[in-house]
Amino acid sequence: MQLGIFLVAAGIVSFEFQNKKTLSIILLVLGALALRIFVSLIDPFLHLWDEQFHALVAKNMMSNPFKPVLINDPILSFDYKSWPENNVWLHKQPLFLWQIAMSFKLFGVNEFTLRLPSIIMSAIMVFFTYRIGSLSYNKRAGFYAAVFFTGSNFLIELTSGRTPTDHNDVAFLFYVTASIWALFEYFYSKRKYWIYIIGIFSGFAILVKWLVGLLVYSGWFISIVATKNSRKQKKNYFELLKSLFITILIALPWQIYILIRFPKESSYEFGRNSLHFFKALEGHGGTWKYHLETIKDIYGIHFEYIIFASLIIFLFIGIKKVYKISILTWVLIVYVFFSLAATKMIAFTIIVSPLVYVIIGIVMAFLFDLLKSRFTNPSLQRWVPSILSLAIIFFIFFNFLHFEKLTLQNTQKRKSTYLKKSREAIGFKELKSVLPDDNLIIFNMRDTEFVKIMFYTDYRSRKQIPTKKTIIKLKQQNIKIAVFDNNKLPDYILNDEDIIKIKSTLWDNSLPLKPTIYY
Repeated sequence: MQLGIFLVAAGIVSFEFQNKKTLSIILLVLGALALRIFVSLIDPFLHLWDEQFHALVAKNMMSNPFKPVLINDPILSFDYKSWPENNVWLHKQPLFLWQIAMSFKLFGVNEFTLRLPSIIMSAIMVFFTYRIGSLSYNKRAGFYAAVFFTGSNFLIELTSGRTPTDHNDVAFLFYVTASIWALFEYFYSKRKYWIYIIGIFSGFAILVKWLVGLLVYSGWFISIVATKNSRKQKKNYFELLKSLFITILIALPWQIYILIRFPKESSYEFGRNSLHFFKALEGHGGTWKYHLETIKDIYGIHFEYIIFASLIIFLFIGIKKVYKISILTWVLIVYVFFSLAATKMIAFTIIVSPLVYVIIGIVMAFLFDLLKSRFTNPSLQRWVPSILSLAIIFFIFFNFLHFEKLTLQNTQKRKSTYLKKSREAIGFKELKSVLPDDNLIIFNMRDTEFVKIMFYTDYRSRKQIPTKKTIIKLKQQNIKIAVFDNNKLPDYILNDEDIIKIKSTLWDNSLPLKPTIYY
């Protein structure tokens, strides 16, 4: 943590007092990387809800990347409509899972390598945010925005897997932001290859989290039709369509593949995706004000006032129309769309968080230039605005970076949860030292621990207590059976000497970390 803060601080000071800004950006990206590595290393366990499912599916995809599987256990039946307990897992698009599987292949299967792709993408987005702000207004605006992104407590926790939707949303944010960055590079340089890069990144975004990955085209299209000269030129529409065609070429094959290969599962998930707008699924509901109310959770308490004030000032700042229209279009569309949608989760709107930081960065850079112009003395003109800028940027950065929360030390509840989850993970890892072989299936968990067991070991696992019929079926296939003992096991299991009973901290925290077995 200290290294990350030092690198960020060095980058900020370097930016204010050095003419060349390259070093400042490098220090900022390295600082972001260090902060995210530190927080991701703190938690030696898988998080609820989504991280554990993403981890297990990615682990299973190491051997077959074109068959996403959660419970790799064809000997027992599955309900394909239950995404937390099924076999073929199409609940999410595959790209971020492929990235995690590749990380596992290269560096081994553990919690840190699970989070590594998110760490890298989150750090790279510091540069994307900087470029978007720089191209829209100036380098100072881009740098301010990049500092805010670097210190975002919410994004750091999302990267470390603590917040639901975790690595899926980090990857989605990365590819959506990359497509917007590529569009701004195209606006700036007019080099045609950026059209293809936009299409590629948008296609990748769809392969992470479906059709909202097309967001870049909304701002692009509105910027064309809202500008008198642009809307009369057919080539502008043709270039947009060319890029969109690239996106379709990238995203469509997977959709066709899963419809052919897994028709029941894919049809169900496609139908479920459309339901998110009309029905609050899995209890994730809220009023139309939900995403406005959660601004303080994403950006920090009271920071919503800075955001709203910056939006108003931003409307009157003289920047190139194409940039202003695009930025405002994206922010407005995302907040209106998700406010109208019935299903609501806190991270849905983070795809425009870099743009929100860019808006604030532009306003701050504008005010900096305004203040600087008030001084006639060259010495005062150079030093006073820069010192004031340093004070403000450090204040906002450390307001974002909640050290005690990131280190799980801010409440006793978080401390006790950390201890409990750490002990649980150690117990699961120790199972391999007490159980006989891999041809075994483990039963009887409290909740979703069966997912963690399959990640930490090569054993198959199911949540429920096995029925007599299930036991007979498994024995006929020479598959060993183990059951966690919760002091409530039925007699047909307790009296069966072929079934392994496991005593562990899963059901009794007073027991040693290393599980014990009996027959």
